[in-house]
Amino acid sequence: MRIRSLAAAAAALLLPAAPALAAGDPIMPLAQVQAGMQCTAYSVVRGTDIASFGVEVLDVVDGDPDESGPRILVQVSGPAVDATGVGPGFSGSPIYCADGAGVARNIGAISESIGEYGGKVVLATPIEQIVGTPVDPPAKQAAKDAGHASTARAGWARDLLARAKPLAAPLTISGVSSTVATALQAAAQKAGRTVLAVPAGPVGGYPKQALVPGAAVGTAYSDGDLRYGAVGTVSYVDGDKVWAFGHPLEDAGPRALLLQDAYVFRVINNPVQLPTAATYKLAALGHDLGTLTNDATDAVAGHTGALPHTVPVTALARDTDTGRTATIRSRVADEAAVDLPSGGSWLTSVGPLAVVQAATNVLGSTPGRVTGRMCARIGLAELKAPLRFCNRYVSIAQEQGDDGSLGNAVTTGAAGDLATALSSVDAYTGKPPRITGVSVLLELHRGADQAYLRRISVPRTIRRGTTVKARATLQRLRGSEFTRTYRVRVPGDARPGRMKLRLAGRDADGGDASLGTTIIIGDDSAGDGAGDEGPRTLRELSDQVKANGRYDGVTLRLGAAQERAFRDAGLRISGRAEATVRVTR
Repeated sequence: MRIRSLAAAAAALLLPAAPALAAGDPIMPLAQVQAGMQCTAYSVVRGTDIASFGVEVLDVVDGDPDESGPRILVQVSGPAVDATGVGPGFSGSPIYCADGAGVARNIGAISESIGEYGGKVVLATPIEQIVGTPVDPPAKQAAKDAGHASTARAGWARDLLARAKPLAAPLTISGVSSTVATALQAAAQKAGRTVLAVPAGPVGGYPKQALVPGAAVGTAYSDGDLRYGAVGTVSYVDGDKVWAFGHPLEDAGPRALLLQDAYVFRVINNPVQLPTAATYKLAALGHDLGTLTNDATDAVAGHTGALPHTVPVTALARDTDTGRTATIRSRVADEAAVDLPSGGSWLTSVGPLAVVQAATNVLGSTPGRVTGRMCARIGLAELKAPLRFCNRYVSIAQEQGDDGSLGNAVTTGAAGDLATALSSVDAYTGKPPRITGVSVLLELHRGADQAYLRRISVPRTIRRGTTVKARATLQRLRGSEFTRTYRVRVPGDARPGRMKLRLAGRDADGGDASLGTTIIIGDDSAGDGAGDEGPRTLRELSDQVKANGRYDGVTLRLGAAQERAFRDAGLRISGRAEATVRVTR
């Protein structure tokens, strides 16, 4: 631990001994911040208690007006950080320094790493820039003002800023299995983010925490069984207004996300300070306390009190072998009112994730041979009847993706179909509808109900437009042959004469090689249907969603004519068979 001078120690005594600071704490203008100042920072390192640690101001670094404003170069010390340094999760930790009159003033908040081994030297965003972030931004934010106050520095300062990386809080999620977590982590890595699967919180829970400077704070896309978002630290509070992080979440501007408290399990120590190996807080999202309203360059900001509109998501999975059920219930922040700043609704991520997790929970594993049926309903306030579709899925093998995750075509197929339907709502070009709820019923049983079409027997002479009996010889997957008789309609537009009657079934679902390509981080549905106007009315949108329900039976082809032939209620039939027939009028 660095030994502090007697003068520095005396100055520290003038700072508050506890971080329970009043709203609207006094601030110190950047022009008064000087190298050598001995200060105190606040952050949670365990549970919900706010700890303090020493901060020495090393310098004030000029910023690039086109990118970021000035930063304060600081070095941290003290029992709370000596063993670990600081990393993601510490972003937003406020720094208080005594002015000439001995008044503790907020100078800014820890925000960026410079990659130094040990994580003791970092950058802080000046408090004037943080509180300059509007809590209630205009619908379309003006370009960032290039007129930042600056302090002249040498060229090394600009080089330092070029290397600086925000201590971007890892996205945290609770309520997922290790299989799903692996997929999420791989998808996040491709997007340049980190996802941590964490427990939902301490056993027995914990009471709601006030969002005061230094408290752990969560910005959440969803709550309930699936809590998905990021954890950082509160930088400043003024009444019901809260500023945090000292850097953006996604830099997306106006938001309508959940503002929460958080619980820190511990600080995970890794002094290397690389993107894939750095000290970070292992923390869980907590209670809903307000709304995150702005996601800007220098901070995230919001209000405590009123919560944003959320959409309930329910995924019920039933194991028809045992009768066991598993239900995932979450509420997803609805950002339609702020024009989906991430590019798409977070429903397109959390909804499919709920489907996969419910299936994993009810089966207790991810077997390769599974048969399932999913029916999905999407409620819209503007329509009496929900958007809906149903599909049957058959998986004959367990799939291992490039990310190491294991899955099967039933879970990935069902999740992918729900994501497609929700993306259709996102991409609707008319007045955005208000989604009132998403519900899914997924029925599963072990074993692949798949059979292969070997031969077909039909009358030698058939009359077009009539219905005939077809005797099909089938072979069950890994089983023996058997026969079934189906009624088949002869196409009314079939050409008379002698020709081949061909029947073709649908193969088992191939699914996706990786859950990570189905459960995405954010959404890119803004580009869906580029060059295509898409549905012009909500009725047409309803039809588009309904079209996600696919025919999975056997198709008949007779010359140029083609029709659905038959569908077996208990089996998916694949393969091909044909017979020579004479068609009459």
